[in-house]
Amino acid sequence: MKFGVSYFGNRIFEHVREDFLRLWDMGFDILVHTYSENDFAFYRETMSELINYGSDMGFENWVDPWGWGGVFGGEAFSGFLQMNPKEGQVNNLGEYTGGVCFLSRMFRDRMKEWIDAVADTEADAIFWDEPHFQMNTVDFPKEWTCRCERCRSAFEERYGYPMPEVYNDDVSEFRSESVRDFFEEMTSYAKEKGLKNVLCFLPIESDSFGIRDYEALVRLETIDNVGSDPYWLAFDKPLKEFVGSASERILDLSKRHGKDHHLWIQAFKIPKGKEEELKIAYEIAKEKGISTILFWGVYACKHMSHIAPDDPERVWETVRKILDATL
Repeated sequence: MKFGVSYFGNRIFEHVREDFLRLWDMGFDILVHTYSENDFAFYRETMSELINYGSDMGFENWVDPWGWGGVFGGEAFSGFLQMNPKEGQVNNLGEYTGGVCFLSRMFRDRMKEWIDAVADTEADAIFWDEPHFQMNTVDFPKEWTCRCERCRSAFEERYGYPMPEVYNDDVSEFRSESVRDFFEEMTSYAKEKGLKNVLCFLPIESDSFGIRDYEALVRLETIDNVGSDPYWLAFDKPLKEFVGSASERILDLSKRHGKDHHLWIQAFKIPKGKEEELKIAYEIAKEKGISTILFWGVYACKHMSHIAPDDPERVWETVRKILDATL
């Protein structure tokens, strides 16, 4: 069994060193470093120092494009969208929605610059975190993205008729293909730079998120590791069923396509009295055969008030007990 944890919220090396030593002593094997657009713009050398120190200690280091373009998971704003609003997704009502279009050449080129920055460190992998279409729409499929000029042009060229305003099977297929094409290009570039590709799906295969079929992405030869994050409390789902079904789906995909796998356990926004549910989630994943478990996130996210648990110390102690039981 391997364990990992996401690391974010601190860029001061003296404190990073103390944190990493604690995490190493706890028994963690993997650090997932959030590397946002803000980090890329203002902390590039700092991020190299952090990641390289983790590598020197013996951690496996995954790097997360946290919140990039509004199409990856993470509590981070997109400066790219602020500066380049016309590269954003447009819904079928003609409104910009706050996420980058997957067909944007400008965004793809910027992501490659970010991959270059990651490759300049001693990182092991890119952690592609929860790719999705913009989810601000509350009335899907009556309202959907993306129907920008790029998408309309590419759609008509492929299907031979103008992209409709009403969602249909061709739109669904086109959206999925847009995501697959984006990842084929990005993961191939990362591979050329010597990086592995770890892909984490949202725990629900759905047209509303634009990833209607995980397998279309898992088939890519450039993908090394697949996983998901069935955060039962965040999604308001039954713990056993949600974690169990996500574990089964990931294991099935990884075995059939010869990929490594991982699964995340929620360690943020845990209500008081539900701390022991982390142990239950871990036991379910372990029972199903998951061999790499990660927790979001470090110190139970107590430093981020928006997602901090009611009792972060108790949540983190529960994480510690899970690791202790396997050592």
